[in-house]
Amino acid sequence: MQLYCPHCNSELESGYKFCPSCGKKINTNSQNDFDSHIVLEMNENKPKIKITTEFIDIDGSRATRSLMQDFQSLRGRIFHRIKKTAPESEPTLIPAINYYNLANYGMALNSFRKTIDKFPVLNDELMPHIDICKRVLKVNLNSYDTEYEQNLYKWNNTIRIFRLFKSAPIYKIRCKYCGHYTPYIHPDAGLAYFHTNNCQICGRGYPVPDFAWDGIDGQAYIYYRHSVLEKEFYQEFDNRYDVWPDHTHFLSKDK
Repeated sequence: MQLYCPHCNSELESGYKFCPSCGKKINTNSQNDFDSHIVLEMNENKPKIKITTEFIDIDGSRATRSLMQDFQSLRGRIFHRIKKTAPESEPTLIPAINYYNLANYGMALNSFRKTIDKFPVLNDELMPHIDICKRVLKVNLNSYDTEYEQNLYKWNNTIRIFRLFKSAPIYKIRCKYCGHYTPYIHPDAGLAYFHTNNCQICGRGYPVPDFAWDGIDGQAYIYYRHSVLEKEFYQEFDNRYDVWPDHTHFLSKDK
């Protein structure tokens, strides 16, 4: 069982009285502090999830990934599958999804872990999002990131009437890849291969977290659709899943 700091979500070893990352005291007398931060550890011997060029739609029919039907049914079939698999998970899962889509990675991570603790059957479904949260939270903010947070804090605490004489900070979120702040662009807007929806820091496509697109089906759509240019995405996907055929399948068919 892995323990996590209830304040900053850093990984802990048993026996810690203070978090080595944030320095805050760990209440070891309260088991609830730790229970809410339990996550099922990935079993290295567990077979990888198989990904093919086909998916099962809501009506049970098989369809081809990367085509319009895949795009149109994506969100609906994800939530249909979750509701069918764990029908009582909504009270804990919905807040987690909202936190995630707002790039509140700390709260999302905590809520995803609570959901998996109650509904282990959702482990595979939520693990991609948990890994993204953990990746972002491990990144140390640079001076530009902290400056943005300070400016945003000042703006949020400015009396409304005084806001009329000031410009609001550009809305930014922490990129789900590099963990640094980049201007917000809606996940469905623009095209990454035309560089119209890319992180201004690391350059990777579609940097804004989105529960549907960052899950298994969403990533598979991007993978077979070739929606991004960076090789890292395809390498990460190949390492994570048992993929056959690979993303060059449709390219070779077109030739």
